[in-house]
Amino acid sequence: MVHNINKRLIFFVFSFFLIFNIASSGGHFDIWDGVEAFLVTESMVLKHSAKLYPDLPSINKLSFNIRYVIWFLKSSEDKKLYNYETIPLEPVYSFRSLFLSAIAVPFYYLATFSSMSQVAVVGLFVNSLLISLTSLVIFCFSFEVYRSNKIAVVLSLIFGLCSFVWAYNTTLWPQPLQTLCLIASVYFIYLSLHRHSSFICHYTRVNRKDNNHDTYNNVKRDSIKGIYFAGLGGLFLGLSVFAHPSSLILIPGFVAYSIFSMRRSSRELISFVTILAIILFLIGLVNYSRFGSFAEFGYFYYGTLSAHGGWIGLWGLLASPGAGLIFYFPIVILLPIAFRYFYRKNKGLFLLFSYILIVTWLFAGTLYFGGRQGDRAWGGGAEAWGPRYLVPVLPFITVVLGTLFLHMRKGLILKLAIIISLCGAGFYVNLLGKLIWYGLDYSLYLQTHSPTITTTTSPYDPMTWNPSYSPIVLHAKTLMDNYASYLQPTIYHSFLWNTYGLAPCSYDIYLFCKFGIIPVLLLSAAISVLAIFIIMELRTRSPQKKEQV
Repeated sequence: MVHNINKRLIFFVFSFFLIFNIASSGGHFDIWDGVEAFLVTESMVLKHSAKLYPDLPSINKLSFNIRYVIWFLKSSEDKKLYNYETIPLEPVYSFRSLFLSAIAVPFYYLATFSSMSQVAVVGLFVNSLLISLTSLVIFCFSFEVYRSNKIAVVLSLIFGLCSFVWAYNTTLWPQPLQTLCLIASVYFIYLSLHRHSSFICHYTRVNRKDNNHDTYNNVKRDSIKGIYFAGLGGLFLGLSVFAHPSSLILIPGFVAYSIFSMRRSSRELISFVTILAIILFLIGLVNYSRFGSFAEFGYFYYGTLSAHGGWIGLWGLLASPGAGLIFYFPIVILLPIAFRYFYRKNKGLFLLFSYILIVTWLFAGTLYFGGRQGDRAWGGGAEAWGPRYLVPVLPFITVVLGTLFLHMRKGLILKLAIIISLCGAGFYVNLLGKLIWYGLDYSLYLQTHSPTITTTTSPYDPMTWNPSYSPIVLHAKTLMDNYASYLQPTIYHSFLWNTYGLAPCSYDIYLFCKFGIIPVLLLSAAISVLAIFIIMELRTRSPQKKEQV
């Protein structure tokens, strides 16, 4: 039976996630990474340059030493020439993602033309859009793998509502963009193989009574479509490196999978490899123009093997109370069972997904930068919600979990109860990450409520390993104490202007804090209506024409 993806359902699913993410966004950025990406966007708009200029309008809103920032962005050799207090104030290239900053440019213009805050508009829309698109790709990919609209919708909801990616719609970190590019690459590679083979089979058998010319044209059109999708796979894989250079370690797995899967279709393989090579060459040229080396992304020491010296993060990424995957995405505990089923269903994707998960885990878990937060580098920084560097693997975990729904006949009620409970726990945990801004204010919270915590080497050690001081627990306590309402950011010497999010507003939701409950209720109503439309589409079964394939 040939199933076609429901286009109306695609529209409803995307609209649902986009409105949901915008309604729950904080409309600002993280402690530094996102602010730096925003400043590069501002340079692109106002200076028509990818450099970070020290005289940008938003710089005046910051309460830090801009000379130190410029010094920090320099190579180790350049740093030896100056003390940061005497370094010249000059434009400098940042190592942040130019791709993400470029995506934010239209939103900056939109804010300027509408006389709105550029920070608010970029903060509300950019990562909200990227995460919504990722949820949509998961829906489409899951449909192709499982041929079920219901499973596809459920998996997109698991990713968008029950994983810690939700909290990242308030940041301008590059992980959501990297995630979108990676899952889109796999989706198009899979689509080129699946569509190509199934359409050839379909056209050959359905049209076998037609003249040979029509059959040939159908097969030819499908072959071109396969080449096109393979090229898109290479394009998005290359763009994922533009989003974040850590994607480079995943390319060998993609290439091996493509060679194995496309071994009987050399034109698709050539399309994939050629487009990927072109994008990587362009990335090398950009690197050379910025940092004088094709292989240098601006991270210098932090981009070398010397920055991978610890092993504690391998355990911490999985099970530490403060940054463990099982606490921020609880349904992941079912992954071993799902992988077992997934291996039987598609061995090629099983090997590719396994490679992506294992290599990303090894890469992030061994990060060690030294200093007070050296053993926390693997978690993505003190201000990260959950294991930030594992955000790119979330779509792959989610797609694999779809196999659980194919084996629900025995013990249906119990299995559904377990899945719903784990998803509910994930929603609750990450709701805490949305309602309260995470960052440096939690070290202040610890010092205020638990003075003994300051006797440790770093306040982030207990936040990582002590369940009582996990950010999940601290967020719950902060909500119960209404702690954010007592913060007055103007009286603190903040590292940045948005260190405390939207405090003294009790909840870190921009629309609520700036305009009250009415816009939130209106958007909630729109989300509810879209949810009803989605359910109606799932219950409506259009007549399917049975065909042998």
